[in-house]
Amino acid sequence: MEPAGVEAEVLGVVSEHPTFFSTRPVITEQLVHIDLKDERIQDVLNRIIRAVKAEYPEAEFVSYIGTNPLGVYTEVYTPTQEFKGILDILDDKLGNLHVAAGVNIIIVPKKKVQAAAA
Repeated sequence: MEPAGVEAEVLGVVSEHPTFFSTRPVITEQLVHIDLKDERIQDVLNRIIRAVKAEYPEAEFVSYIGTNPLGVYTEVYTPTQEFKGILDILDDKLGNLHVAAGVNIIIVPKKKVQAAAA
């Protein structure tokens, strides 16, 4: 591997300067780069959490990058099945959240699984 700054080949293009990716989502036919630490994505995820927690304070959240469709998935776990209620809370905001994050935001409401006592 060549030292950084000498010559770097990125996507078949040779450059004399190393190429750095920002944390902003980048989606092309050859490359997908989505950083969950990006401040825009974090802002959107925090807005989702605040909106859902206002109605369901016991809700828990897991976020990850998914591929079908490509985007940031946020699973929302509640003690009871609250699929419609959670989607109703976010219904009018999902389009704006997509634009704000620069990538698809997919909300997946789920019921918490109770562990059986041994």
